[in-house]
Amino acid sequence: MASVFRPVIFDKLPSHDTCWSITTGKDGLIYIGVCGEHIGGLSVFIASYDPQTEKVEYLCEVAPLLGEPPDNGRATHSKIHYCLLPGDDGLLYGATHCTGAPLGDPIWRPWNAWNDPIRQFSGFHFFIYDPATRKLEDLGIGSPNEGSRAMALDPHRRLLYGVTYPRDHFYVYSLDERKYHDLGRIGDTNPQAVFVDSEFNAYTTDDYGYLIRCRAGTLELERLDLQIPHGPMRNGWHNTLYDVEVSPDGCSFYGGGYGYDMRVYRFEPAGHSTSSGQAGRITDFGRAWGDDDGDWRNLEHNSHIGGMVFGEDGMLYYACSVAEQDGPRLHLIKMHPETGERQDIGLITDGEKKSGYIAKATRDWFGNLYFAESGLVPPRIWIYRPEGDWKPKPRWPLVRYWG
Repeated sequence: MASVFRPVIFDKLPSHDTCWSITTGKDGLIYIGVCGEHIGGLSVFIASYDPQTEKVEYLCEVAPLLGEPPDNGRATHSKIHYCLLPGDDGLLYGATHCTGAPLGDPIWRPWNAWNDPIRQFSGFHFFIYDPATRKLEDLGIGSPNEGSRAMALDPHRRLLYGVTYPRDHFYVYSLDERKYHDLGRIGDTNPQAVFVDSEFNAYTTDDYGYLIRCRAGTLELERLDLQIPHGPMRNGWHNTLYDVEVSPDGCSFYGGGYGYDMRVYRFEPAGHSTSSGQAGRITDFGRAWGDDDGDWRNLEHNSHIGGMVFGEDGMLYYACSVAEQDGPRLHLIKMHPETGERQDIGLITDGEKKSGYIAKATRDWFGNLYFAESGLVPPRIWIYRPEGDWKPKPRWPLVRYWG
């Protein structure tokens, strides 16, 4: 039986190994950060995929354009981690991340090299990439020694909201003023997502899964009395945000955690017609896959959920761990956003290679869904097309403004 998943392989970068950021530009092209974090001395590339021509282009090698050549002896700018964002102006806004070792080093950790004048990471750069001119503008370093783990865009106020790694500080960056605001530490466990609502309030979570909000246009954080769902016999520790997708009407958000016993939930911010209370409301849909009353100790079979994206059929799709004979494997799940009813589409594979890890996802104007693969070499993305005769229909601006 033929696989329903089709890979797009970045075989011109055979030493690279992960794709974390994926988004759809206003031009309808799919943009991907192709990363190299397991071999020292590599630089992240921005690549594109054209859904109509199926053409892959390697648009630019990022690090040298930032004045950070990957062979300079420092930890490399080899990664864009949930920080490649599409703007209404057709530009891509991004930031680099750290985990890549210096050239010749087998491994690197930011806290071990924090004060090392040679091997320390210089600090993440903000940048703007213009697909029309193929030029990258370096906006300079945000936080010295750190990477940017996740980021969101307010296109109207021209602000970037994000979280640093490893110190877990929340920041706001003004694109017009070229000014970086560090709002302080929010915990020990980095959340993997920052998102914005329809009013461009920004949200993430603390170490226990409580939502933290930065009100639009302000530089103040507030901890909401709303905790994303976690498994039984736990208090929420390490259950931070992993992935968040906006509903087709733009009013609510579906998410999955980054911890144990992954669950799917809906967040309706305050002001939504069906939300309640000053902070809003969270609805728990239960485990990402499997019986919600099953053995909560069997955590390894429910340890990951990512790649959340809505299809043209109005269904929510996501990848999650499903138990198989040889251990947990990543399957694509389709969920009804109101009833929570789920269907297992199947193992994410082309019949030869099996997915090792799905990070994030996006969609094109033709009904296709795209999933960033972070567990296979050479790096790749997967394409899945939900059943149906979908006519081309630009979904802008419902392509989300976050990584």
